[in-house]
Amino acid sequence: MTGATAMPKEKPALVEIIVISFVILLLTVGTYSRNSVWNSQIDLQLDVVKKSPHKARPYTNLASAYAGAGMYDKALEASQKAIQLDPKAAYAYYNMGIAYQKLGDLDKAIGMVKKALDNDPELDMAHYTLGGIYLEQRRYEEAVEEFRSILKLFPYFPNIHHLLGVVYAGQRKFDQALEEFENELKVDRYHTLAHLNLGQIYWYEFKNREKALYHLRAALMINPLLPARNQVRALVRMIEGAS
Repeated sequence: MTGATAMPKEKPALVEIIVISFVILLLTVGTYSRNSVWNSQIDLQLDVVKKSPHKARPYTNLASAYAGAGMYDKALEASQKAIQLDPKAAYAYYNMGIAYQKLGDLDKAIGMVKKALDNDPELDMAHYTLGGIYLEQRRYEEAVEEFRSILKLFPYFPNIHHLLGVVYAGQRKFDQALEEFENELKVDRYHTLAHLNLGQIYWYEFKNREKALYHLRAALMINPLLPARNQVRALVRMIEGAS
């Protein structure tokens, strides 16, 4: 009876770490590094704007630099100026979408990214961004559609299969989640989060001890700074001790 009552406590750990994985992806995939490089970019682009105040592109580049430094309100202002100068400036709309996403206004973010695509249907990264926003909103089917559209053009695009795996895990479609995480490892065999999520799903959902240990140990080995490392190591010890 003790083992039976312990099982419900294991399930939340699966969801918890998959959520952690998604948060990490939001921080590391397609986001900007806040460092001195971006500060120098801001200075550079401000100088370009002064020299070409009636062109949209310098304001668009300035918006990208502001976003890179985490100055999202200023990124919005610069993007709006670019759009005033060129209402068809697709990348300016895209920058606004990124800024609104980071500010937490996801509906406005979606609207801006869609406007970017209206003005430039070949702005492929917009589909990646839309998929991520839909995933944040748990609009899983729409997220899948956007991620699949990327794969049609770029079958080996990094992280897309992993994001699809997170979507399917969120829907509790664990067979499909496993397939996508495994596909991600075909693109990048050192993808820490794919190993981490594979290990959890193989154990919690399928009780496959061998595969669970393989992937969890791989995640720990690949990334010594793995978030929740102690939790993952405790899980490995628990599985090792399971009969």
